[in-house]
This record gives sequence, C-alpha cells and structure tokens, in this order.
Amino acid sequence: MSTLSLTPLWYGFKQFFMFSPRKQSVILVLMLLQGLTASIGLLFIIPLLQIIGFEVGITNINGIAASAGTLFEYLNLELNLPNILLCYVLIVTTIASLRYQLTIQTSSIQQAYINFLRNRLYRCLLQSNWQFIIQNRMSDFAHSLSGQIQSIGHASNLILNILSQLILATLTLSLAFLLSWQLSLMAIGFALLLSILLFPVNRIIYGSGQKQLLNFKMIFQILTEQLISLKIIKSFAGENYHANKMQQISTELESQQLKLVRMNAITLWLYMVITVISFSLFFYISQTVLLTPLATSLLLLVIFSRLLPQFSMLQKNYQQLVHKVPAFNDIHQMMEKCINHAEVDASEIPSPKLNNKIQLKNISFQYADKKSPVFSNINLTIHKNQTVALVGPSGSGKSTLADLIAGLLTPTHGQIFCDDILLDETFRLAWRKQIAYVTQETYLFHDTVRKNLSWVTNSRATDQQLWEVLSQASADTFVRELPQGLDTIIGDHGMRLSGGERQRLALARSLLTNPQLLILDEATSALDRDNEQKIQQALKQLRGNLTLLIIAHSETTIQHVDKRIELTTRLPEDDFKKVIE
Repeated sequence: MSTLSLTPLWYGFKQFFMFSPRKQSVILVLMLLQGLTASIGLLFIIPLLQIIGFEVGITNINGIAASAGTLFEYLNLELNLPNILLCYVLIVTTIASLRYQLTIQTSSIQQAYINFLRNRLYRCLLQSNWQFIIQNRMSDFAHSLSGQIQSIGHASNLILNILSQLILATLTLSLAFLLSWQLSLMAIGFALLLSILLFPVNRIIYGSGQKQLLNFKMIFQILTEQLISLKIIKSFAGENYHANKMQQISTELESQQLKLVRMNAITLWLYMVITVISFSLFFYISQTVLLTPLATSLLLLVIFSRLLPQFSMLQKNYQQLVHKVPAFNDIHQMMEKCINHAEVDASEIPSPKLNNKIQLKNISFQYADKKSPVFSNINLTIHKNQTVALVGPSGSGKSTLADLIAGLLTPTHGQIFCDDILLDETFRLAWRKQIAYVTQETYLFHDTVRKNLSWVTNSRATDQQLWEVLSQASADTFVRELPQGLDTIIGDHGMRLSGGERQRLALARSLLTNPQLLILDEATSALDRDNEQKIQQALKQLRGNLTLLIIAHSETTIQHVDKRIELTTRLPEDDFKKVIE
C-alpha cells in the first residue's frame, strides 16, 4: 500500500496561495462573509419572531434575540412581521450575491493559475538543455502540460472549496456552542471518529491516484506513438495488436476509476451510519441526560443537519485532493528537473560571429545512460564558408558530433571554439542563434506555407524574402503551383506535400534566418533520386556563401564538398577515433 505523504500538497497549497495573495485574501473574505450571512440567516428569523410575540418554544436563544433586537433599533426599523421578512429576504439576497462573486472570483483565479503553471512549466522545458530533454519521453511532457495541469487547476479549486467549508463549519459550530457546548463537543468527537475510520480509505485513494497517473502517462505515450505511425501500423495490418495494447491500459485505468468510486461510496456509507448514530445519541443525551428543552434540541439537530453535510463535503473534497497529490508531486518534480537543467539565459549575450573557423579540441562525449563514450579525443577544424561532409557507419556518432557543434549537447571532455570564443555554458545558447539545422524529420504544422516559413523570424519576413529563400532551396516552382501559393494550407506535418517538397521547405526556412552555419543531418536519405538532385542543386548554390556541415550516406550528396570527415565505430582495443580530413 502506498504511503500517504501530504508534502507535495502543502507545497502546492503554498504555491497556489503565493500566486496571487491579494485575490486569495479577497476570496477568503467573501467566503467568511458568505458563511457569516448564511449562519445568521439560519437563526435570524426565529429569535425575531419570538420578540414580536410568536411562540417558538426555544429558551436558549435570548442572547441572539437581544442582539437582533438591538440591530433593528440601531437601524431605526420597527419590529414587525413585514420588516422581519424583508430583512430575511435581504440576507438571502446578500448570500446569493456573495456566492455569485465567489463563483466568478474562484473561477478567474483557477484559470489564471492553470495558465501560469502551464506557461511556467513549458518555458522551463524549452529552456532546459537538450541532453535532459532526450532522456525523457515527449509523451510525459505532453501529458503534464495538458491533462496534469488541468488536474492541478481542479485541485486548486478544491483547496478554495475546502477553505470555504472549513469557515462555514467553524461558524456553524460556533452557533451550536451557543446553544449547547456539550452536544457540540460530541459532534466534534463524531467528526474525529469518522476521520480516523477513513484514514485507511484515504491511503488507498492516494495509491489509486499514483496508479492512475502512470496509466494516463502510458495512454499518452501509446497515442503519441501510434497516431504518428498509423500508416505503418495499417501497412503491417497491426490494428488489432495496437488496439489490444490500448485496451489493456484502458482496462487498468477503468479499474482505478472504479476503485475511487468504491472508496467514495464507502465514505458515504460511513457518513450516513455515523450521522444516524450521532443524531440518535444527540437526541437521547439531550433529553435524558442534559434535559435540554425539546425545541432547543430540535434546533440543534437542524444546525447539526447543516454541519454534517458540510463535514461530508469537506471529507469528499479532501479525498479528491488526496487523489491529486501524485499529480502535484509529478509536476513539482518535473519543474525542479527542468530548472536544474536550465541553460544560461542568452538574451543579453551577443551571438558569437564566425569570421574564421570552428575548432574542436580533444572532444569526448558519453551519454549518461551509456557505459562507454560515443567517441574520444576528436580534433577537427571547420573554416568559414567551407562545405564539410561528416560520414561514417551508423552508430559512429555523426549526429552526436553535429549536436555538439550546434551547441545542443555539452562535451564530456574537451572544448569547442568559434574563432577565439569558447562555446561554454555562457555562449552555447547564443551560438545557436547563428545556426540552422535541417533533419530528416521536418517540423511542419497544419498551416500555410507562409506561416511554416516565417515563424523563425517571428513572422517578420516579407514576401520577397520568402520567395528568395524558396528559390535558393529549389522550392519556389512547386510553391507557385500550389492553389493559394504562400497561403496554401499544407496539412498536419505537411502531409499534403511530397517528402522532397517538405525537405525543400525545411531548407528554405533554415535559410530565412541567414545562418552562419547550416547543418543537414540525413536531410536527403529518404528522398527519391529526383528530389535528392534538387536538394543537391540547392546546396551547390549555397556552397561558398555559408558554412555547411552535411551528414549523408549517399556519395552523390557529398561529392562536391570541400572537406570530408570520416568517423569509424569504436574498436575494443582502441580509445575510439578516427578522423580523416
């Protein structure tokens, strides 16, 4: 059975309250006023009716009646039935108005908090280093930024509700103490007994929340992988296999949901049993032991009938909050990890300019989860405006070396220079602003050609600039033939275009940033001969105008390069390496 720890919940509560303390204070005041007016409304009409001569048979409310009479005298109102009923209407109207304001204010702060958390987590994720990102599943990030953030937002609303119910219960109990402190203490005792009985249930709910979180993450992972690969799944007739995999996880999730319902049902059963027992004991003790007047006992039962549902709702909201504790903990841990792996802010750091050469000195790199390095002691020089080919068998570290040069990864040992500037933590992010990266998997979204190109310049590119880079990438011809030209929607992931057209758009987009270094990582490996030739033609036009680093298996793609760097796989008896220029 999972150990119930409320530390993440306490952290979440503090974070939520500190998010907007002024608004939180206003909401708490509104809750207090609502609770106060609701409690006054409960007893207000009875003592006033007694003052004006109605026989209500209650003897323990003289103090309340006197206070109410003083209030009427202060307001210079005549104590009669119409004025009493009018005041009662005003009290109920005030309660309704307070509830309206509470609904608006709590919803506003809940949505603002969700927005704050999502933006903060996403910004932390974007600002964390690439090595940390690739060690995690993208589906986990997606789940945290969507479902879990919404779950935390719901939990923040639960926190406000719990605070409200605590205030209402306290005020209601205070009125009960005015009538009979003995019976009120008994009510508190029954509430504590119910809490003790429900403690094992709360632990089960906490464990269910943990399992549900894991199941939701698995569903997100399956959906992320399968929806992207639907064409492959169908081509292998693997629909049933993957559908069964989803069904298995969904069944487990259903089981956890039913467990939560079962625990809530147990809570309700205990509440009803404890309530009927407590009501019976209240009435018996009040009549036989305390000799409380019948009307006072009935009024106490009315008050307790309002108090116990408040306590029941408090317990229900608390259980829902306990169920959210794993989500609180998961979001908090992810936030902390992202912050711990954050890159140095480069907004005030000037980007290094490539005026002469890029140098790698004794570069070694090893992934954290691997036992041996990808490569060791790499030394090479890339001069400005050179076209360099990086070749070698799969697993030799070509993409890793390109990521190091691009500033995405940090060398385990060694140094990388742009001219005389060491590309360390201080300058690595600033250096990336001078680089464009084109991979085999193009990043295109469901929008126009224009939007897919110009986002890299914050949509500041002119039509002339767009056509210019499209021409450089040998993509202008097919774009002009599209139904709406630059304003044609290209579909999700650019699916309305061919593979070669997508790659040429990606190349055009990279050129729009006017990079000092352009890296192409297997950008032509999945293309047919005709499209590969078009990309080659585009690269020939770029040769000598900017620094090019090309990773490719095809000899035709790299036949016109200025320099060829070959990496070989690591030999058991060798400290890796082979760089041939």
